[in-house]
Amino acid sequence: MRMVLGALAAVLLAGAATTSRAAAEPSVVPLDVLVPARATPVQGAGRLHLLYELRLTNFAPRPVTLEALEALAPSGAVMAAFDAAALKGMVSHRGAQPAEGAELIVPAGGFVTVFMDVESAPGQAPAKLSHRIRVRATAPDAPASRTTAQAGEVATEGAPLMLGPPLRGVGWVAANALSNESDHRRTIAVVDGKARISQRYAIDFVQLDAQGRAFRGDLARNESWTGYGADLLAVADGTVVAVKDDLPDNTPGQAPAVPISLATVGGNHVVLDIGGGAYAFYGHIRPGGVLVKPGQKVRRGEVVGKLGNSGQSDAPHLHLHVSDGVTALGGDGLAYAFEAMAVRGTVPSLEVLERPEGWTGMAAARPKPVAGELPTAGAVVDFAP
Repeated sequence: MRMVLGALAAVLLAGAATTSRAAAEPSVVPLDVLVPARATPVQGAGRLHLLYELRLTNFAPRPVTLEALEALAPSGAVMAAFDAAALKGMVSHRGAQPAEGAELIVPAGGFVTVFMDVESAPGQAPAKLSHRIRVRATAPDAPASRTTAQAGEVATEGAPLMLGPPLRGVGWVAANALSNESDHRRTIAVVDGKARISQRYAIDFVQLDAQGRAFRGDLARNESWTGYGADLLAVADGTVVAVKDDLPDNTPGQAPAVPISLATVGGNHVVLDIGGGAYAFYGHIRPGGVLVKPGQKVRRGEVVGKLGNSGQSDAPHLHLHVSDGVTALGGDGLAYAFEAMAVRGTVPSLEVLERPEGWTGMAAARPKPVAGELPTAGAVVDFAP
């Protein structure tokens, strides 16, 4: 009996060895790839966007240089490919910034964050993504196992929260909105011992008048700005969980009137608990412009405040984001979209907000109704009056 078992074990071991030889050689690229558990597709400008981050940690005693990165569907199809030139605009170093030309070097024992935006046609997002990462070879004949790793699987699931309009009327520029390059997208804050991006899908809404001007007259007066004092609307039924209303407005174009901290960065603000662990943050409200109190129940469309220029703000606007935390920066940004809006076009740059003539394309723009989308960066949108 022992001989039979011994023979069977030998057969099994031989089979295992054969299988091992047939399989691809495991990667020994010394990068630990950390990804979020899931990413939610959000539609903007007719495309689906998957925004998430990769953290690449180098466990080697020598630097590793990134050369290319691909996002792969379960079938192996390449959903997005980024060469070294593209990666330079996606890789971020924490702390000391690298010297010019060293942007793609992951230091020995260090890490980098790679900001991902994988686009696809509506309905075409795969159920999950993995990543193929290529690094510079240490020798001309280095095998693939030393230069290429496939790792970091992220599920693409869920749907964005569908919200009502946060504002009324026409000509709202969605500054720093949905994109992979906006300041909001790239702001990582460590709060209570955890690094978070609460503003992953944040938008700064600045209003233009019928001629496309953000202000008329003296730029340095808040009252000169088209949107100043506009009603801020509850985007969903909810409960007020936090407010602040004791900060002065800033002078447009000048430094903030108060020192900026976690408590003041969002200026005067209102935070709504809209259910399911999601909180809508309304920032930069004008002094005396908070119209609700903690614990108050609000209905969708109810006025919760007045647009202002408090906190870390250089001109009157509404900062809106949704996250799983109550404070301005202490949560993880959640995907959302607006049930209905109309898109007039896109400003060529945010510099039009500082020019007396504004966006000269406003008069000729024709609003296009869209549903279930988030404005992309620089889009000019209308909400129902």
